[in-house]
Amino acid sequence: MKISILYSSETEHTHQLAKAIHAGCVASGEIEAKLFRLSDQDFTGSRWNNAEILAELDSSDAIIFGSPTFMGSMSSKLKAFMEATVSRYFPETWNGKIAAGFTVSGSSGGDKFNTLSTLTTFAMQHGMIWIGLGSNPFNGKNNNASGHYYGATGRAELDHNPADMPSKDDLNSGEFLGARIADYVTRLATK
Repeated sequence: MKISILYSSETEHTHQLAKAIHAGCVASGEIEAKLFRLSDQDFTGSRWNNAEILAELDSSDAIIFGSPTFMGSMSSKLKAFMEATVSRYFPETWNGKIAAGFTVSGSSGGDKFNTLSTLTTFAMQHGMIWIGLGSNPFNGKNNNASGHYYGATGRAELDHNPADMPSKDDLNSGEFLGARIADYVTRLATK
């Protein structure tokens, strides 16, 4: 069983949350999880193109998408990736796969919902099954300290060291999301 975590990160903060999600995915020992960070080398002009990454996503049971929230929406790199997946859209290659998302912005609100809802719509257009965080901020477990339900979120000011932000609570939310997706992948595989 395999989970792919595909994301963009310019200041390393979103990368920190991606690593926490990865840790949650592999904690059970039953899941192979891979991180795929969008890079400048994957672009020709404004077009994203990386056949190897697409093949990895095709063979995954779940794909977790992540992006910083810039100016109220996702990064241009992730948007370019999304547009490049039309080759998977028409044949419904990802139909039935599990999907989830995460984002980081410089404030506690930061329009993260817009990024997560755009990712949700994208996944559903591909016929994927969206899994949210599934936890409330009042359960005492600090696995949704920000009160975002569509996915894991973090706050990180641009001038702060990525080792310090997102916070431990935000990283805990990431680990929780990763473990939740791994649980769903495992459960679906046994049916």
